[in-house]
Amino acid sequence: MNPSLPAQPSLRLCSDTSGRPPDEGHPEAAPPSLIRRTRRVTRAVLQAVACRQTAAHVWGLQVLPVPEADWPVEVVAPGHVALSGCVTYVVPLPEADVTEHEGIRLTTRERTALDCARALPRMEAVAILDQFARQGVDLAALWHRPLNSWRLRGTLSLADPGAASPRESRLRVILIEGGLPRPATQIRVALGGDRCAYLDLGWEEFKVAVEYDGRRHHTSPADLRRDADRRAELRRRGWRVIAVRWDVVPGQGADLLHCVAGALIERGWRPGPEGTTRILRRIRAARRRSRYR
Repeated sequence: MNPSLPAQPSLRLCSDTSGRPPDEGHPEAAPPSLIRRTRRVTRAVLQAVACRQTAAHVWGLQVLPVPEADWPVEVVAPGHVALSGCVTYVVPLPEADVTEHEGIRLTTRERTALDCARALPRMEAVAILDQFARQGVDLAALWHRPLNSWRLRGTLSLADPGAASPRESRLRVILIEGGLPRPATQIRVALGGDRCAYLDLGWEEFKVAVEYDGRRHHTSPADLRRDADRRAELRRRGWRVIAVRWDVVPGQGADLLHCVAGALIERGWRPGPEGTTRILRRIRAARRRSRYR
């Protein structure tokens, strides 16, 4: 990577799918919610326990990659139990890992976090772990449970309760796995008087920050004016803020890495020959994935 390579000033973005319907509207016309379907299954089949992303959804997390109506009920159940419309896993499940919430029998928050960390791609797993951490789950305690692989340990180590949204979690994973130093979350910057700003992700040593601009709070004219004024003030205090809109992850991961790595290098970060090679390799790999997506 050439240290003088100019970084892109901003990145542009896709739809933010939380998995929850924006408006139930008329319940009589809507399909049963995932929570209602899950409740129905676990009440009808005493051996069934909701698990994985279904359980995480019941615990209030934003985890579904498709509309809620399209997501199956995931349960742990004996192999001889046939459940229509469900995905069934036949795995050991200690009684201590089972609880009840909203009238649904499901895995505990801790077991749900561990199952998702084991089963899901790292980016999605970390987004779930971050949300559980924000709910107060002690993820460090999961290290004392039987672990299957170094991959699982690596996924657990990436969790950070400072992430304010799943998109921020995914951004952080792209940056870390792309070879950049691990960013801090929710960096407090004093703006004078009793005012302060909190930056989503960043490196205080180099005064480089990455912020996710979602559609809900960053698209109206008032939102854009507020963002512009806030970032102008941060620039006056020496910060370089890279704004990332909602379609960057994962489609423009290569551009994101290129932009942030360039900004860090301009501010004095020196990745060294091996680090530079790793970053360039990750950028090329991300471009190939984007080309074939």
